Amino acid sequence: MTELSYSIVIPVYNGAPFLKEIVERTIAISKDKFQLKQIILVDDASSDNSWQIIQELKAEHPVLITGLLMEKNFGQHNVTCAGIQHCSGSYIITMDDDLETAPEDIINLINAQKESNANVVYGKFQKTKRNLLRKLLKFPYEVVAKIVGDGSKVNGSSFRLIETTLAKKIATSATNFVFIDEVIAWYTTSIAFVTVSHYPSRRKSSHYSLGNLLRLGGEVVVYSSLLPLKAVKVVGFLVSFTMFLIGIYFLVKQLFFDIPVQGFAALIVTITFSTGIIMFTLGVIGEYLGKIFRNSNNSPVYSIRKEI
Repeated sequence: MTELSYSIVIPVYNGAPFLKEIVERTIAISKDKFQLKQIILVDDASSDNSWQIIQELKAEHPVLITGLLMEKNFGQHNVTCAGIQHCSGSYIITMDDDLETAPEDIINLINAQKESNANVVYGKFQKTKRNLLRKLLKFPYEVVAKIVGDGSKVNGSSFRLIETTLAKKIATSATNFVFIDEVIAWYTTSIAFVTVSHYPSRRKSSHYSLGNLLRLGGEVVVYSSLLPLKAVKVVGFLVSFTMFLIGIYFLVKQLFFDIPVQGFAALIVTITFSTGIIMFTLGVIGEYLGKIFRNSNNSPVYSIRKEI
């Protein structure tokens, strides 16, 4: 029986201070625990010297290390897909570059997969060691993800193990906006979880501001759910039905009871409210049309400048 091998993909953005430690710890834990096929470091156009560190690591470990440098900043999930396309192991493990998860916990993902035979295993944090601000920044996204999807998108993390054939399908089918955890749920329900430790990020500040997380949540909703359109349909129906009943009420007063219909202010309020609903509806439809245009325009998921 062929021994299983594992490729590790680490998206990097301004992670120069942590890269050597995460690589050395990963290599050290693999020696007695599992067959490490490769470590792929994907530099998402960092503004620090991350690419220089990656080159140094490549020189130290020419067989194990692969480095990819993006043309511009494409985002964590997009560049993870770039790394996945370069993997050759039996399974792919993804992890962040800031050591919030310990490389030593990779073995927990591997053991959980062997026990469950799942296509995907998520490292689930029982308790996170993030400051209050970072927890508040992540909260809007978690709310949105719970509304539009199952628990794997929220209960999991970027520390995950994916069967390589499945991971390649995900990377190949990716559009210019890709949310890996959402796409995983499209392909499989064979998902397992294992509790892993969470450590304070070595990074001074999160890459994701409140605006970024709100935008990410909005993108997830539009790309993975018809929830906004359904909500608009329900609201539109309720408003239309209410306006119809109000119209009947005043018509009956005028025709059958000869009661003059008063209320210019009420009329203005009704018109402006209805106009607001119409404009909101057009905005939601326009958002969907914009996403359709971007996808049909074949915008690149990522673009690689250098590969070592």
